[in-house]
Amino acid sequence: MNDTIDEVTPGKLEPEDVLTSILGVTIKKRRLELGYSMEKVSQISSVSRGMLGLIESGKTTPSIGILWKLSKALRTPIAEMIPDLFLRTPKVVRKDEGRIFKLHKGNLEARSLHKDDADKLELYEIKVASGNFPLPAWFENQFEQNIIILEGRLEITFQDKTYSLEQGDSAIFLASDLLQLKNPSSQEVKLIWICPHHQDRK
Repeated sequence: MNDTIDEVTPGKLEPEDVLTSILGVTIKKRRLELGYSMEKVSQISSVSRGMLGLIESGKTTPSIGILWKLSKALRTPIAEMIPDLFLRTPKVVRKDEGRIFKLHKGNLEARSLHKDDADKLELYEIKVASGNFPLPAWFENQFEQNIIILEGRLEITFQDKTYSLEQGDSAIFLASDLLQLKNPSSQEVKLIWICPHHQDRK
């Protein structure tokens, strides 16, 4: 795969942005499970490769018609493509609930918000204090990552490039490609981190 990162034009973060991102991750994960290329899915579903790319990167929400075509091509019911997080409501996670993981003397903190019943996706709230940090250990066994910035500014560094993300920006990348997270300011950064559940993860 040569698609390691996608950037979204800065803007106000809306609730539906999270759904769009999770849906994109779910569709791509299913495609990879089947061993299908984007071209093959496009051919089977009659959905253009460009549109499929936008959907998988979380840049657009598919219409019901397109979602139906993709569900047929991926041999997956539409209901299974939409995360339980949004199907089984109400589901409330209080601010003092959920497992909390800390690294680097508490300067990097992750709070588990959701793991769907089918073990497909995990959703975390991440807090990053000022400083530089490698890929959090909690995600080392994961593959594709999807992050959405809620507050502050975060720099993510790969082999040949650094991206600066602000509130409302999102990025998709492979865990193996990420070298460093950096909060360049004194303000704490908050973000949502979405990743596929790994069978070895406890």
